[in-house]
Parts: sequence; structure tokens; C-alpha cells
Amino acid sequence: MELTPLKYFCKLAEVLSFTEAAKELFITQSTLSQSIKQLEEELGAPLFDRIGKKIYITEAGQSFLSYARNALEEISSGIEEIKEKQQIFNGKIRIGVIHSLYPFISTCILKFSRRYPDAQLSIYYSHSILELVEMVSNNELDFALSYKPDEVASVLEIRSFLNFPLCVIAAKDHPAAVRKVFDLKDLNDYPLALFPKNLYTRKVIERILLQQHVKVRPQVEVNSTTILLEMVATGHWISLLSQDIARHTPDLKSIPIKGSSESMQAAFLSLKGKKKSLLTEKFIDMLKEIHQEDKRERMREKEMRNAQNQESVPTE
Repeated sequence: MELTPLKYFCKLAEVLSFTEAAKELFITQSTLSQSIKQLEEELGAPLFDRIGKKIYITEAGQSFLSYARNALEEISSGIEEIKEKQQIFNGKIRIGVIHSLYPFISTCILKFSRRYPDAQLSIYYSHSILELVEMVSNNELDFALSYKPDEVASVLEIRSFLNFPLCVIAAKDHPAAVRKVFDLKDLNDYPLALFPKNLYTRKVIERILLQQHVKVRPQVEVNSTTILLEMVATGHWISLLSQDIARHTPDLKSIPIKGSSESMQAAFLSLKGKKKSLLTEKFIDMLKEIHQEDKRERMREKEMRNAQNQESVPTE
């Protein structure tokens, strides 16, 4: 059944005049009459009684009217929703990212841009959690992916995302890469590259070093995650970073730290009470989805390694 005859039927049922209905529908009376006749034939029942110059809606017509109106309303709502979504997916998201989490989010940026090619992403890359907190608080960013701040502003909504274990990071061909765990007391045996002391990751590192009574003297300090990863990839330096950053860099290996379960908690920062756009929610959901895929992949790799180790054990 087509929608046009339903529109004609509803209008005629409203005004009960072929002349008036045709006028409001911008069609001829003959077109309207023919459409109503075809609809009645399709339903197998008269919808109107024609008595002289007047028409009256029949019992069948009255019953069908509510269904016709509901159908037109549902279709109209569906069209409006699609239009709204099209407009939403043409929108813009302003995202803040703490520098050391950028490798983690870069995969999502690529995947999101391919899925929603008309969406615009404005990425603000910062070395300061406080700067991101301030920008979100001032509504300069729609949300930020950062480590959870020590002090939370009252205007912020904090949604914990995941914990990033802190590990020793080395190139896969580095002598330290053969270790299953790394004793921090051995850090000074290798050239070390770290973030400066004013950055959050370094503060977490210093806390672990203090707990384990270890003092280090980095050969290089650099405030760029990209440069630090490139330096470690040369095979000359090692560093301390989150495990997931190493996972997103194929040439690097992450080594758990002996006697430490320290991790850095990542969180989404947004303005409290501000309704997130559908586009923003889609990006956040995709980020979570990618993390779950990575998690499943790590589990598969672990199961494969365990299976290989069992096969290599000699039997008596």
C-alpha cells in the first residue's frame, strides 16, 4: 500500500468534502476520487458514503482512519529521525587528549573518520591534565581523554575508562626484552629516556621508584610521546610507559615491573549536565569497542603462547 492514498484519505476524512480536500492537497477532484476508489477496492470495503452532495465516513472508514493516521505519523517520525541523524553525523567533535594516550586513540580516529566521513574531529593534544580540565570546564572541548585528575572540579563529570599498567618499554631486539619481569634496580644498567618530572606519567614513575628505593638518572628527558617511542624503538634506550602504548607500537615490547601493580587510570572528562551529542557518544563507544577488541586479542595471544609452551614441554 502506497502512502499517497493514505494522505488523501486522511485529508478527506478530516474535511468531508472532495472539493475542499482536493484544494488543500493541490490535486484535481478526479485524481482524489480515483485514489479513494482504488483504496476502497484494495481494502474491499467502502470508506465513505456519498449521499447527494455530502459525504460521510463509514464505520469501516472510521476504523481504518486511526491506522492510517498512525502509519503516516510513524513514517513522518522515521523521516525526521533520519534527517536529524544525518545532521548530527555532519557535526563536529572537539576532543582533548593527554599526550601519552594519543597512540591509544589514534586507531579510533582513523576508524571513526572512515565510518562517519562527514563528521569533523578537532583534536587538541596537551601535556597538561590541568589544561584539559580547564578547557572542558570552559566548554572549549566536548570531552577529554586523560588520566584521572587528583583534584576533580565540581563542574566536571568523570567517567573512569580503564587502568593502564606501567611497564618497562624496550625495543624487541633490546637485551632487556628477553626478561619476563623487570627489577627497577636494574634500570641504571641501560640508557634511560623518560618524560620530564612535571608530567603525570613521570610523577607516577617517581612514586614507584620511591617505593622501591631506586634512584635513576635519565640520559634523555623529552615531553613528546611520539619522540620517546621513536627513541626507544632505536634499541638504544629503554623507558617506562603504559603497557597499551607499547602494544600500539609493533616494534616495542612491554615488560611488567617486579613487585609493582601501579597503573594509571584513564578517564573521560566532560562538562557536568551537558548533553552529549550522538556523534560524541558514538566516538566514545567506538573507543571502548577498540579497547575490548585489543583485550580479546591479548587473551588469544596469551592462550596461544601457553599452548605452545605446553607443546614444548618434553614428555617422559
